[in-house]
Amino acid sequence: MDDLWVVLPHLGAGGAQKVGLLAAEHFAAQGFQVRVLSLRPEHPVKHRLPDNVSMLDMDPDPKSLHPWLRDVENRSWQARGRRFTVAQLIKVRRFIVRLVTVVLLRGIQLALPWVDDRLQPGRGGLANALLSCCMESVGGLRYARLRDLLVEQQPGRVLALLSKTNILCCAAAWDLPIHLVVSERNDPRRQSMDRFWRWLRCVYYRRADVVTANTEGVLESLQEMGDWQRLELLPNPLPAGVLHEDAEPVHGAEQEILAVARLVPQKGLDLLLRAFAELDPSLREGWRVTLVGDGPERERLHRLAADLAIGDSVVFEGFRSDPFRFMQRASIFALPSRFEGMPNALLEAMAAGLPAVVSDASPGPLEMVRDGVNGLVVPTENHLAFAGALQQLIDDGGMRDRLGDAAREKLRSLDWSVVEPHWRSVLALPAL
Repeated sequence: MDDLWVVLPHLGAGGAQKVGLLAAEHFAAQGFQVRVLSLRPEHPVKHRLPDNVSMLDMDPDPKSLHPWLRDVENRSWQARGRRFTVAQLIKVRRFIVRLVTVVLLRGIQLALPWVDDRLQPGRGGLANALLSCCMESVGGLRYARLRDLLVEQQPGRVLALLSKTNILCCAAAWDLPIHLVVSERNDPRRQSMDRFWRWLRCVYYRRADVVTANTEGVLESLQEMGDWQRLELLPNPLPAGVLHEDAEPVHGAEQEILAVARLVPQKGLDLLLRAFAELDPSLREGWRVTLVGDGPERERLHRLAADLAIGDSVVFEGFRSDPFRFMQRASIFALPSRFEGMPNALLEAMAAGLPAVVSDASPGPLEMVRDGVNGLVVPTENHLAFAGALQQLIDDGGMRDRLGDAAREKLRSLDWSVVEPHWRSVLALPAL
């Protein structure tokens, strides 16, 4: 039996993926049997699987598939047509089942308000049966495969990360004797999740032995949502070695403003480009903005940089699995996000001794960055204020060093040597 499974939506770019793999790597190095499960193995992989950590096979059992869907080697037009037809019929069936189930569940909720009390792990009854049917239709083959793996292999502990992955894990482990920990990475009040999934979260999180949050703000939000078995703050750990003496940064090695993030609207990178363009040309001469990350906003940001006449000063590095080397050479870290949980990039930048400029829309970062102490805080959606903060740091190298040193000292509290006992307690891992 494995000691720990780490369940992720995929191994693409993202802070949750990084945290999950950091935990897998650390505890595998401690001698535990750790495996990683990606619910979407077909998603482009951006993260390397740590040493001594194996990947679980999420491919469905061929026996569970329709005979026509098993015949994937046959590339004739006739076989392709059969597979396409069956796939569409399955989608229609799944939609109908989900629709009927949702209507029934919502009807029960309205007619019998006490039904929520009967939706408890280990209890039978009509409500639980309907809920199980609903998850089979909503989760599809991923849920079915996850359930089969948990039943067959019965791991000692499961750590799930991100809301929908958490829900699927709670549903699959509903009546199984597994220590289940779910990790909520963003403030539920700000998530764009439909009402049905929000209701499923409130119901299924009852199964979790521990519900965790990575920031005080997320913890507060979860407290308002329900009465969980155990609710804990579980801080993001730092990658091993980033605070060691040989990882000391070279302050101001490059005249570079660095942002490490997915290129999506949430991250507010358009605000960073507008802020940089507001700087006096003589002030920004010799400086550049480096964006490390990828995403659907890349082309729009390219065009925006060109429109602002700063295209020659903006470097798009794409996704990098080793952003810390960029942080060691940069002078300023920028986080103009419109909302955030607790971004690992910020923590790593602070550990590298970088002064950060962050927006005040992000409850997580504000728990780490104090304005004028170990970074600068500006109003969200205000690129002029962001430009002013950048100007202060560009003008004053002494201020950059002072804030960067304070940021690095602050991050010592997230080294594995400090957070490991709490992680072990939450995961119920024994001492070796």
